[in-house]
Amino acid sequence: MVFLSNLPEKYVGKQIEIDCVDVEIHRCEDNQPPIFKGPGIIRGDKSGRLSFKVYNQIQVNKEIFAYLRQVREENDPRKANLRLFAEGYDGMKWNGAWSIPVLNIFQSPYMLVEGEFDQLGARVEKIEGDRTSKSTELVFSDHFDLPLAGTVKVKSFHGEKVISTSFWRDHHEVPFDDSLIRFQKSLDETRLHVTASDGDRFTPPYVENWITEALILVTARIVYPRMIIRHFKRDALVFIRETPISIESGMLPPFTDGLNTRDSFWKAFCAYLSKCKSVQQFEPLEMTKGFSELCLAGKGTLQGFLISLSIYIEFCVNLIFSSLESGTSEEDYYKKKVENLVQHVGAWDSDDTIRERAKGLLSMLYKPSLSKRMDVLVEQGVITEFQKRTWKKARPYLAHGNVIDFKKEEEFWHIRNHLISMVYRLIFRIIGYRGLVLDYDGSKFGHIPYEWNDPQGYG
Repeated sequence: MVFLSNLPEKYVGKQIEIDCVDVEIHRCEDNQPPIFKGPGIIRGDKSGRLSFKVYNQIQVNKEIFAYLRQVREENDPRKANLRLFAEGYDGMKWNGAWSIPVLNIFQSPYMLVEGEFDQLGARVEKIEGDRTSKSTELVFSDHFDLPLAGTVKVKSFHGEKVISTSFWRDHHEVPFDDSLIRFQKSLDETRLHVTASDGDRFTPPYVENWITEALILVTARIVYPRMIIRHFKRDALVFIRETPISIESGMLPPFTDGLNTRDSFWKAFCAYLSKCKSVQQFEPLEMTKGFSELCLAGKGTLQGFLISLSIYIEFCVNLIFSSLESGTSEEDYYKKKVENLVQHVGAWDSDDTIRERAKGLLSMLYKPSLSKRMDVLVEQGVITEFQKRTWKKARPYLAHGNVIDFKKEEEFWHIRNHLISMVYRLIFRIIGYRGLVLDYDGSKFGHIPYEWNDPQGYG
C-alpha cells in the first residue's frame, strides 16, 4: 500500500530509483497497443531530468520499423514522441511526459529502450483519516533561506539528562486573500514543504506556478519544486518534475537583512502572487521570465550582466506605461498625430526609396521616448534621478558593442549595483508593493523605505 505522506521523503532531496514490474511505451494515438513493453526502471538524481530504461519484450515488427523510419526521416516530434506508463513493485502506477527514446536496431529481436522526460505523475488514493483536501503542496529539495517566524525547540538527552537545547526556525504561515499558505521545513532540513489552501481564483494548476514565480523574485534564485501534490478529498495527484541542476544566481536578493526585513519579504511575496492572480495565466509572466534570465546572466561576465540589467529595466519601464496608458485618450491622440505625419510623408512621390526609408524612421515615433517615461517615474518616486542617469550612461555604451575597460572596472561594478536597485524598484512598482527596498548608496547596499505616488490610480 502506498502512503501519500511518505512520498516526499522517498523521492525529494535524494536519488530516485523506481523498479517497475511493467512499463508500456505508447505512441500518440489513443487506445492502441504499446509499441514497447517490459520490465524496467525509472531513475533521477536529486535534481535535473528523469530517465527510464525498459527491457522490451516485444519483438521487432513492422510497427517498430515504421516508427524508427519516422524518427530518422520525418523529424516530426508529434509523431516521434512516445509516452510511458509504468507500474512499480509497490503497486503504484506512474505515467511519464512525452519523450523520444534512444533505440538500437541492432539489438534484435528485442530492444533496450532508454529515454529522458521532464515529468512523472501518479494518482494516489488517500488512507482513511487523511483529511487534507482542496490544497496544493509544493516540495522543494533545494536549500534556500526564507525568513521563517515559527520556531521549534530541540533537546538532546544523555539518558534522562538534557545535555543541550537549541532553537531553529522551521515554519511560517502567510495569509493570502481567502487562502492560507504554510511553509514547513522537514525535520532533517532537506526539504521545504509549501502548502496553499484553495481560494477564489486561486486554485490548481495555477497555484503551483504562481507560488514558484513569487519565490523566484523574493529569493532571486531559480527555484522549482521537485514534487507537487494536488490534494483532493479522496485522492491526490502527485507529480515529480525536472528541476534545475543548480539554483546559484548572480542576482542579489531584494531582502538581505534576515529578520529585519522579514515583514517586507512576505509582503513582496504576496504582492507578486496578487499580480499573478490578477492575470490568471498558467505560463510564467514575461516579467518572471526576464528576471530569471537576470539571475542566470549574473553568473556570467560583468558586461553581459550589465546588458541584461539595462534591457530588463527598459522592459519594466515600458510595462508600467503600457498599463497606465492603455486605451487613454492622450495615447490615442499622440498616435493619431504620428499617423497623420506618416501619411503626409507617404504622399511625397519624388523618390520611392527615400520615401519608404523616411516612413520607416517615422514609425519609431509610435514608441514614446523612454527617457521621458523615466522622468515621469522619477517625479513619482519610483526610481531616483541618479539611477536614471546611471542607466542612460550605461545603456548606449553597452548596446553599441563597447567592451568594458578593465581600468574602469570598479566604476562598472558601481553601475551594476545601482541598476540592481533600479530593477527592484521597477518590479515593486509593477506589482503595487510599498515598503522597504534594496538601495545602493554608492558604497554599500542597505534597505530604505519605498513609497511612490500614483496619480492615475495604477497598482
